[in-house]
Formats: sequence, C-alpha cells, structure tokens
Amino acid sequence: MGLYACGLFRDIRQQASKAKQLGRMLSILAGLTLVMSGVGKLIGLEPMVLKFTHMGLVHLFKFVGISEVIFGTMILIPATFRLGFLFGSALLAGAITSHLPIHSDGAAWAIPSGSVITLLWAGAFFYDTDVFPTWLTRAAWINRLLGKFKVA
Repeated sequence: MGLYACGLFRDIRQQASKAKQLGRMLSILAGLTLVMSGVGKLIGLEPMVLKFTHMGLVHLFKFVGISEVIFGTMILIPATFRLGFLFGSALLAGAITSHLPIHSDGAAWAIPSGSVITLLWAGAFFYDTDVFPTWLTRAAWINRLLGKFKVA
C-alpha cells in the first residue's frame, strides 16, 4: 500500500490493456525480488555470504548486491524499464550459470534465479514488447495471444 501511495505503481491501471497490466505486475514482482535480494547481500545475510564463499566469489558479494538493487530499481521505474530489463537479464543469467557448475545439484540452486528471469521476461513480453526483436513480436500468433487480453 505504501509504495502505491507514493505513486510508484499507479501506472498499472493506466495501461491500455489487461496484457500490459499483467506484464507490469510481473515486472514489478521481478524488480522487487531483485531489490530484496540485493538488500540481503548488502546487509550481509549469513546464508548468502556462505554461498558466495563456497563459490569462491566472496570478493564480488557487495558488488552483486549493489548491482541487484540498482537493476531492480531500474525495472520498477517505467522510464528505465528497458535498460533495467537488459541489465537484469544479464545479471540473472550470470547467477544461473555461476550456480550450475559449483554444486552437484546445480539445477536446484539455479531455480530461484531462473524463476526471477522468467518473471522478468514474461513481464516484458506483455508490458513492453519493444524490448524484443520485431520478427518475434509482430508474428500473427503473438497478436492473437495478446488480443485475448484486450479490455473490451
């Protein structure tokens, strides 16, 4: 309620269609997840420190935390969404690839980052299709899918 009262998320109801509203909500969820993960790293939560130490990346711990907060905030602000999408995707893809070779069950460790990047890409697909190539977003099946979410 507090963030909405500050005006940060009022643009959801101003979107032209339900698809764009859904995309904006998914993007906000991904952005908030990145911000909270970054704050956890900045305050030095013990499980996160141990995971970075185990991977041999403890020297990058605060840098990754700052990056997550900045990129998550960029995703939350509509004017910087596209750049935040690009940087956030790169950060999350790096997180996924850094977890896979370290642990014997690397896929399980990559699920949280994979979930956030899925939210981010799904949100961008519905909210701002201009982040994707036109050959993908102008396809007939995409227009039919997005047309099902139009406000009558």
